[in-house]
Amino acid sequence: MKNKARLIDMAKNFAIVLLLISAGFLLLKATVGGRGSFFGGLEGLFDGNSDSVSAELPEGEVTTLASDPVFLLVTSETGSHYAVKYNNDTKDKLMAQFSGSLGEALGSSGKPTEVSVEKWQTALSGSGVFFDYLYPQPLSAIASSLGTEISSDASLETARRFYLGEDGGNLVLYFISEDEGIIYRCDTVLSFSTLKTKISECPLGSANFAFELGEDYANIDPYFIFSHENEPLSAVTVTNPVRDNYDGSGLLAHFGMNSRIVSELPKSDGSKVYVEGDKSLSIESSGRVIFDASGGNGIIIKGGSAGLTITDSISVCSEIVKNSIGLVGGDGVTELVKVSNVSTPSSCTVSFGYFVNGIPVTLPGGESAASFQIISGTIVKAELYLRRYTLPGGTIVPLPEKQAAVIAETRGGEPVLTYEDRTDSVTCAWIKG
Repeated sequence: MKNKARLIDMAKNFAIVLLLISAGFLLLKATVGGRGSFFGGLEGLFDGNSDSVSAELPEGEVTTLASDPVFLLVTSETGSHYAVKYNNDTKDKLMAQFSGSLGEALGSSGKPTEVSVEKWQTALSGSGVFFDYLYPQPLSAIASSLGTEISSDASLETARRFYLGEDGGNLVLYFISEDEGIIYRCDTVLSFSTLKTKISECPLGSANFAFELGEDYANIDPYFIFSHENEPLSAVTVTNPVRDNYDGSGLLAHFGMNSRIVSELPKSDGSKVYVEGDKSLSIESSGRVIFDASGGNGIIIKGGSAGLTITDSISVCSEIVKNSIGLVGGDGVTELVKVSNVSTPSSCTVSFGYFVNGIPVTLPGGESAASFQIISGTIVKAELYLRRYTLPGGTIVPLPEKQAAVIAETRGGEPVLTYEDRTDSVTCAWIKG
C-alpha cells in the first residue's frame, strides 16, 4: 500500500510539473511566439495539424528596410560640392555622419508643400546634404530604417532624391516625388546648426550637378552628379551557388513549407522542385528560385494593430531575402530597389537588387535579385536569383565619368555605373538610368 501511495504521489507531482511547463510555454509563446520563432517551431513539432490553411511568418523584425544612398553630396557654406559615388568606405562614413539628421528630419517633417524647380535648384546651391538612393524608396521605409516614423502626409510618398537645407536657421527637407515628379518641401522643428557643424567637418570639393554646367549637358538628367572621382573599382568574380552543392531544402521553412510532408522532385539537369499541396518551390540549376502559391495558400503577412503597412510587407520580404540569398551572396549584398502600390500594401510588389561595394549589379536578362508578389496581404509568388560575388583582389577601370556623360548627352537620360554580371564573369559598364 505504501508503494502504491508513493506511486500515486509521484504521478501527481509529475502531472503538476507538466502543467507548470505547459503554462510557462504558453506564456512565453504569447509573449514572443509566432510561427517561425523558436517557440513557434516547438509548437510545430507537437501540432498534429500541420496542413494549415496558409503559412504564416512572424512580423518583420529586420531594422534595415530601405537601401542605402548610392550617391551623397555635401555643399559647404561657400557653395562648393563634395560628392562621393564610388568609394563605399567614404560613403559609409558620410552616411554615419548624416543619417541621424535625415532620420530626424523625416520624423519631424510637416505637411509637404510643392515648390518650383527654380527654388529647388536654388536650395541645392546652398549649404546642405543631398542623398540619392538611385532606386525610389518609400519614405516610411527610409524613416523606419533610420529608427523613426513619419506622421505627415509624406509617409505615402516614394522618392530617390532628398536634400537637407536651411531656411532662416531652420532645417528644411526637400524631396522629388517619384509618382508625381513634383518637388516637395517639408518644414521641420529642427535647427540647422547641428547639421551645419557636421558639414563644416567635410572637405571642400569640386563636384557639380549637371544643371549647373549649362547647355553642354542639357539632355542629361539635371541632378546627375559629376563627382570627378578618379579611382578604379574593385575586381569582382561571380559563381552560381546551386552548382556548389547548395542545399535548397533549407529554403523550405522560409517559404512556410513543411519539410516533413513536402515531396521532392529532382530533375535531370540538377534542378529540384519541392511540392506541398498547392505550394511549390523550384530551385533551378541556373540559380533561379521560384516560389508559387497562386492557389491561395501563400505566406500571410501580419500587420500591427493599425493594419498592414508597406513597412510590414517590405520587412517580411527582407527577412526571407536575408535568410536565403543573403546567406550565400558572399561580398554581394541585397537592398530594396522597387516597391509598387505603396498606398495599398496588401497588394503590391517588392523587389531587391544586388550591390557590391555600394555599386549596383545588373543581372543577366535584367533579373532582380529577388521579387515578391503580394495579393490580399499574402505572398503568392516569389522569384530569387542565387549569386555569389567575391572580391579576389585587383581592380578594373571603367570608362571615365565625363566620357560616359558625353555619350549619354546624345541619348538623354542618366549614365549609371554598374557591375555587369555576364553569368560567368563580371565587368563594369555604364547603363542608361
